[in-house]
Amino acid sequence: MAGGNVTVPARCWKVLVVLPVGSTDVRRISASTRVIAVDTPTSNSVSAAWGGYRTSVDASETATGYDLLSAVPGSVQAVIEAQVDAGSTK
Repeated sequence: MAGGNVTVPARCWKVLVVLPVGSTDVRRISASTRVIAVDTPTSNSVSAAWGGYRTSVDASETATGYDLLSAVPGSVQAVIEAQVDAGSTK
C-alpha cells in the first residue's frame, strides 16, 4: 500500500491443471493433461462466459514473467503450455 492506496493490477491470470484425485501430482501430468489458462481484465465489464478469456500458459508466462509449470518434465511442459484449452466450460 502506498499512502493508503491499493494498486489493482490491470489483468488477472489463472492456470488450472485438471487431475483426478490422487497423489504424486507432478508425476501424473502428461502431454494429454487438460490445462486451462485464463487472462481476464480487472474491470466490471468482464463477461461471466469465462471461456472467451482462455489463453495458453506460454502467453501467461510471457505476460507475468513467471515459469508456472516448472516442476513438470520439459518435454511435457512444452506441449501443455503451448495449447489453448478448447474443452467444455460447463
